[in-house]
Amino acid sequence: MRIPLAGRLARASARRPWLTIGLWAATLAVALPLAGQVDGAVTPDVRNLVTTESDAGRELDEMHRSAGSQSYDETVVLTSDAARFGAPSFDAAVAAVVRTVDAVDGVERVTAPTAEAGVGESGRTALVQVRTAADTEVVQALVDAVGELDVDGFELLVSGTESGELAFTELAGEQLARGELIGVAAALVVLLLVLGALVAASIPLGVAFVSVLSAMAMVAVVGRALELTEGVLVLTTMLGLALSIDYSLVSVQRFREELGRGRSVLDAVTATGATANRAVLFSGATVMLSLSGLLLIPTTEYVGIALSVIFVAISSVVTTLTLLPAVLRLLGHRVDRGRVPGTDPTRGPVGWQRTARAVISRPAVATIAGVLVLLVCAAPLASLRLAHPGPESLPEDFVVHRASALLVQEFGRGQSATTIAVVNAASAEDEVAALALAVDADPAFNDTTVDRRDDVAFIDTHDRYDSADPRAEEAIERLRTELVPGALTGTAATGYVTGDQATSIDGIDLLLSRAWMVVAFVLGASFLLLLVTFRSIVIPLKAITLNALGAAATFGAMVAAYQWGWGSTLLGFPEVEGISPYMPVITFALLFGLSMDYHVFLLSRIKEGYDATGDTTEAVVHGLGRTGRLITGAAAIMVAVFSGFAASGIPELSQWGFGLGFAVLVDATIIRTLLVPAAMVWLGDSNWYLPRWLEWLPRIGTTEPPAEQPSPEPEPALV
Repeated sequence: MRIPLAGRLARASARRPWLTIGLWAATLAVALPLAGQVDGAVTPDVRNLVTTESDAGRELDEMHRSAGSQSYDETVVLTSDAARFGAPSFDAAVAAVVRTVDAVDGVERVTAPTAEAGVGESGRTALVQVRTAADTEVVQALVDAVGELDVDGFELLVSGTESGELAFTELAGEQLARGELIGVAAALVVLLLVLGALVAASIPLGVAFVSVLSAMAMVAVVGRALELTEGVLVLTTMLGLALSIDYSLVSVQRFREELGRGRSVLDAVTATGATANRAVLFSGATVMLSLSGLLLIPTTEYVGIALSVIFVAISSVVTTLTLLPAVLRLLGHRVDRGRVPGTDPTRGPVGWQRTARAVISRPAVATIAGVLVLLVCAAPLASLRLAHPGPESLPEDFVVHRASALLVQEFGRGQSATTIAVVNAASAEDEVAALALAVDADPAFNDTTVDRRDDVAFIDTHDRYDSADPRAEEAIERLRTELVPGALTGTAATGYVTGDQATSIDGIDLLLSRAWMVVAFVLGASFLLLLVTFRSIVIPLKAITLNALGAAATFGAMVAAYQWGWGSTLLGFPEVEGISPYMPVITFALLFGLSMDYHVFLLSRIKEGYDATGDTTEAVVHGLGRTGRLITGAAAIMVAVFSGFAASGIPELSQWGFGLGFAVLVDATIIRTLLVPAAMVWLGDSNWYLPRWLEWLPRIGTTEPPAEQPSPEPEPALV
């Protein structure tokens, strides 16, 4: 019998294990320094690849006010519990801040507060306005200088877009490292319980290390040419660990099964490649196809996330298909060394077979119970609201949170500003002046000024509400539909509303306009891949239906945990006004990609049983019995990895971790344990129905067993 490609690749890698490992060592030697440069290859800025109104306004601002070299505006906030502005101690504190800030190389202008501007309502808070060169190193030097300044009785905070992003990046790095540590530690515990041996449990972690480094190196290289956002680092690490550990776990367990059947080490590696590794190949292809749908959303954020996950899938699949077979060949039967007391890795599938028989004996009960649980979880989805988390959702000791609270409390405004760029303003000077007065009179804005440059007028105003507040979106909508058109209609002038709030709203609108394309692409790609893999039209339809239920349950749980605040009360999650706008689409694509792991692994074993017996019921018992423990362990690893990130104090990072962890948990328990077996029994032989007009589809399934090799080669020495 002809050995499938994955089996041949595994056998080729295992025939020359030291050569394979040497090539991977050379790859790591190149990847390691590249991965170390990944921080410099990403940016916190998100850029749309199509021009929105806010983009047009920002371009006018940069063209006319920045002369091609944009400056950064920062604010030093001084606050005291006792002293008031005008008191000698307060004046001395302001003077010290001005001197310190003015001495920072790259600071272009420093404006001290006066009684007329820059003093808070209580008189105990004041603002020193700073303009710096457009260089993050200058902003960092400013933050460091203020941080080192000790003024007795005063708290000093640097507030601004760039300083906030620098602080956020530092916090994200700390949280990412913490999440990695928790995830790896939890994954090792699960691996020891599932595999029952220290050597076997160490293999997936080693493969994951190589896989993540390789993916990071690819991100670093591509990030030099494209504008990849910082979110790719989180997903590369989180998914790199989860996917590569899962794939390796499946292959290591299958290898041990093949050894237990009396195969030689080389034949066991080949059999593992032809079955488990083949399933890994199709699973990785599904992840890549699913995430490719994000490329349809024209922003650097979604393009970067799509590419990073594709890189992760590629590195996870390639390491599993090449490096892992070489390692297994070298270890051979030594893979079971370091047995964990109290575990029995050779335990048969009896327990899971009993579970399968219990489910298929009452398929109606299992179906109703499973669907009911998913619908209950999905119920909060009806109140889903999309909103970027505001500063108040960050940890209370975080400088951005504290500064934002003071600005709102003392000055009645948030940290962001809005600008209306008016073109052909010279022909409508009175109308522009009237528009500025109308904006300043609006309850959502204050401190409105007009800056005229050439034939463009810039109406600058401060937002009273941060992005998470629904009133912020209403205010921008009011500007665009009422105030600006009302003032400029009948003139040659045109106004463009831009700023942080407007950019956020335009980004959400762009996302929603393309979301249906992503959903259609993910569903279509998943359908086609499963159709070709299992040569059945029923299998993909069933999988899509069940995954859609799982996705709805996941989004409902996210709304309850974050938007409703249940997670804040019970688990300490950040409480937010709404779910991050990009979270549902990204989670949907990832959920479909990841859930196909278990679907392919489970259905591959069910198909093995069906091909051998022709009995769907027995095939389900066989498939769930053989994969139940493995899928549970693999899911536990993913949940453990994702949980490390769910515990983060950063809303987006926490929502990613919780959403993906909950999706995997639901998928591996309710869907794979209850609904899939019940549905398979309900449908019987119809599961494998393929219309006659599709018989031309190639036979590239995941279950062909390899032929026995007549002359096993001697085992290579470890040393």
